[in-house]
Amino acid sequence: MLRCETIKADALSRQDRQAWARMAQATGLASPLLHPEFAEAVATTRNDVEIALFRDANGLAAVFAYHRRPGGFARPIGSAFSDIHAILRRADVCARDEDLLALAGLSRARFAALFTPDKPPAAGLEPVGPSRAAVKRTTSQALVAELQAEHPKRYKDFRRRLRKLEAEHGKISLEVSTDPATLDELIGWKRLQYRQTGRHDVLAPRWTAKMMHTLFAKHGGAVTGRLYTLRAGERLIAAEYGPEGHGTFHPWLAAYDPEMSAYSPGHLLVFLLLSRMEEFGLTRYEMGTGHEDYKKYFTNHRSELFSGVARAPHLEERLREAAAQLIRASLALCGERVRGFGERIHSRIDHIAAAEISTAGRWAGLTRAAGMLLAGQRGN
Repeated sequence: MLRCETIKADALSRQDRQAWARMAQATGLASPLLHPEFAEAVATTRNDVEIALFRDANGLAAVFAYHRRPGGFARPIGSAFSDIHAILRRADVCARDEDLLALAGLSRARFAALFTPDKPPAAGLEPVGPSRAAVKRTTSQALVAELQAEHPKRYKDFRRRLRKLEAEHGKISLEVSTDPATLDELIGWKRLQYRQTGRHDVLAPRWTAKMMHTLFAKHGGAVTGRLYTLRAGERLIAAEYGPEGHGTFHPWLAAYDPEMSAYSPGHLLVFLLLSRMEEFGLTRYEMGTGHEDYKKYFTNHRSELFSGVARAPHLEERLREAAAQLIRASLALCGERVRGFGERIHSRIDHIAAAEISTAGRWAGLTRAAGMLLAGQRGN
């Protein structure tokens, strides 16, 4: 019989942290995003973090770290930066995701990239992704050779661009930076990119920058924030930042100097990083879902993930789902353009809600998104 207690992250015991870490490792993902230290870092920046601990006669049986929102609604820890998340459990635990949500007193949870052992997954969840990764099985040299065999022309082009970049701008260097100012420079590049592409700026809320710097300032433990920089001579031309742990680097932010775009510096950074994984203590470069066009050149492993809303088996949730189905049916009757607009604005709203924790921030993000989407409609 499972029982659940809900605690704040600072009340987590050493024994529970160790059991949690073992469950994360058992997924085979070795993701720093599933580790208790990641949840603890996020909890220092937001006051809505809760940890559901599920116990049985054998100890800690399952764990779910999340942000509690009104109405018993939950989002995975670190949304909208939790590119892989899970309701972790021991292998011998039979309870499904939706049952664990109910036991935790949650009505529903929205997932963007859920790893789950449930087959089939909870109703309301659909495959997304997959999450792409470069996994070093033996050596970096063997990994690059494997990827090059799949994309010989692309890897020949990487080497050509490296030679040209070095000849025209000086010695190429890939390093781990510990300079907070360099991280701020990368954040500035990324925010400019959001403005130029019309995407919601998930780095605008104060908690997100604080979380980035909290992880960056960690110098011990299982999970830290790692910043890789690519320079030509003394000039910073590309950088990637994200959590690292268990030999896995999971970049959140990747950007480059726009003036150097002709050299594809972002691609060159990844190429060099994969070529030197032993030097940096890495065995896995995890890229998450989406943007498959460039990720395919660096992928030799895929993980199946799911997105959608998992609902606890309660009557009120069935009523909400019926209402949602009615809305979807109404949009379907409105024609392709209206339906497409409705789907896009719904996606934007969810993205904004994941990052913005203040009402003012959500309204501002929604206003910008609606304006840009309506302008796009008129342009069509």
